Amino acid sequence: MLFAGAAQAHRLGESYIYLDVSESALTGRFEITLNDLNKVFALDSNGDGEISDHEFLAQSDVVQSYLAPRLMFYHENQSHPIVVTRSEVRDYGVSNFALVHFEVPSLESVPLQIETEYQFLLEGFDSTHRSLLVIENNPRTKTFENESQVALIFAPGAERQNLSLNGTPWQEVMLAFIKHGVWHIWIGFDHILFIISLLLSSVMILRAGGWEPVGDFRSAFLFVVKVITLFTVAHSITLSLSALGIIKLPVRLVEAVIAASIIVVALNNIIPVFNRWIWLVVFGFGLFHGLGFANVLAPLGAERSSLLTALIGFNIGVEIGQLAIISVVFPLLFMLRKRRNYQFQMLRLGSAALILVSSFWFIERAFGL
Repeated sequence: MLFAGAAQAHRLGESYIYLDVSESALTGRFEITLNDLNKVFALDSNGDGEISDHEFLAQSDVVQSYLAPRLMFYHENQSHPIVVTRSEVRDYGVSNFALVHFEVPSLESVPLQIETEYQFLLEGFDSTHRSLLVIENNPRTKTFENESQVALIFAPGAERQNLSLNGTPWQEVMLAFIKHGVWHIWIGFDHILFIISLLLSSVMILRAGGWEPVGDFRSAFLFVVKVITLFTVAHSITLSLSALGIIKLPVRLVEAVIAASIIVVALNNIIPVFNRWIWLVVFGFGLFHGLGFANVLAPLGAERSSLLTALIGFNIGVEIGQLAIISVVFPLLFMLRKRRNYQFQMLRLGSAALILVSSFWFIERAFGL
C-alpha cells in the first residue's frame, strides 16, 4: 500500500517522532508545529500572532531542554535517555514545524524490541492531540524514507509502549488499528451526527404522511440493524478501494459531501420525502464516509504485508465505535418516542439543529474556509 507522502503525513493536531535505526545506533528527531510549541513556551516575542523561524531558534535551547527528559528508551531494566543535538524549522505546507534532532548514545547496540516513553502531551495540549512515532529508516525491515507508516501513537494514558524494531506482529497491528477505528468514530463528530440523524426517526414509522411511534422494540431495532449494515458495507467498500489506491477523490469534496449527508438525512426527518428510498441514500452517502475514513487511515499507515490486517482491524474498530453509540442512543430514543413532545422537540428541533451545524460544516469545507 502506498499511502500519503510527506506533505500528507503532517497534519495539525499531531506531533511526530521520527527514528533512524541501525545495528549500532538509534537517532531521530521531534517534529512539532511552532504554534503547538507556543502553547508551552512564549515564542511569539513581538506579539504579532505568528512565530517566525528566528523567534523559535532564539529559544531553541529552552525547547531542547524541555523535550530531552520527556523521551526515554528502556531495555533490559536499563534506561537510555536521549541527547538533543540541534534544531531547525521546516515548512510542510500545513504549518511550520520545529525539527529537534537527537541521538541515544548509551545504546551500544540496537535491540529488536525497546520500550519507549514520551511525556510531551501532558502539558499545554488538549486530549485529542496525538503524537505519532514513525520509523523512517530501518534496514532490518527494508524500510527507507518512510513518512506514512506509524509505529506507535502516544496519547494520554498511553505514554509508555513497546516498540518493535524488527517488524510488527500481525496481532499488534490488528489491535492497534481496532483502537484507531474506535477512536476515529468517537472523535469524528460528523460520523456521529450522521448516525444520530438516522436514529432519531428509527423509533418512528411513517403513516398517512406523518410520523407515529413504532409499536415494539424489535421492529425498530431491526430497522436500525438494516440501515447500519448498509452503511457499514458502503464505507467498507470505499475504504478498501482507497487504501489500495484504486480510487481517490479530493479531501475537500469528500468532507463536504459527508456534511451534506447529515443535512439530507436530518431534512428527511422533518420532510420525509426519501423515506421509501432511505436505504439507497444511506448506502450512497456511506461510500463517501468510507473515503473519509480512508483520509484518516492514510497518515496512520501500515506495512504492505499488514495491509489486510490493518483494514480489517480499522473496520472492526469503526463498527465497535458505531455499536457503542447505538447501544446508548437507541434505547434512550425508544423510551422517549411516545412522549407528546418527541416529534416536535426531538425529531424536528433535533434535526433542525443537525441541519444548522452540518450546513456550517458544508460551507466551511466546500469553500475551504
